[in-house]
Amino acid sequence: MKRYASFVVGTILAILAAVLSLVGFRSLAAQDSQVKSSSSKDPMATNALKLVTLGRNIFRFDTFGDEAFWGGVLKLHTTIEGAANGGVGPGLSPKQALTFGLKVDSAALPPGMLGQFQNGQLNLDDPAVTLTLLKLNAVVGVTGFFDTSGVLQSVGIQCALCHSTVDNSQPALCGGLVTPNPGTGCVGRRLDG
Repeated sequence: MKRYASFVVGTILAILAAVLSLVGFRSLAAQDSQVKSSSSKDPMATNALKLVTLGRNIFRFDTFGDEAFWGGVLKLHTTIEGAANGGVGPGLSPKQALTFGLKVDSAALPPGMLGQFQNGQLNLDDPAVTLTLLKLNAVVGVTGFFDTSGVLQSVGIQCALCHSTVDNSQPALCGGLVTPNPGTGCVGRRLDG
């Protein structure tokens, strides 16, 4: 049963990673700078900037309630946690998650943790580190839902899972993984759309 659950999670994540590598949109950064430069003079530009920011936040962080399926029905979070953290099976380590194609937004990491990543001081084979990354909202396109005591209750996915990546600003953190798209990495600054 444990092996089957790990296989299902791996298959789902591999499919999602394949979709992520095939789909891409250009960044809104250029549009933001144009709107920001004119927003101080134009109320319509100010409103447009607010709408772009709202849309970006929905794109990046809204799960549209799908955690009811991923966590409530499939119990995916229990396989991510692993038995050592209250779930089932061996858990999902950061190294496995990166291998499946998930990305880590380096800007979401506290400076100390980024330094630990860079210095090889984090155990990337430990599912507890994956839980920490989820708590920090650093896994691009995946949200962990935790209770008040910090126990993972569910996971949800956002549009960003398939339509965002990260740049190659932290290539050493990818542990030798080769990403399918030039200029992208597995740990770096988020590149939306």
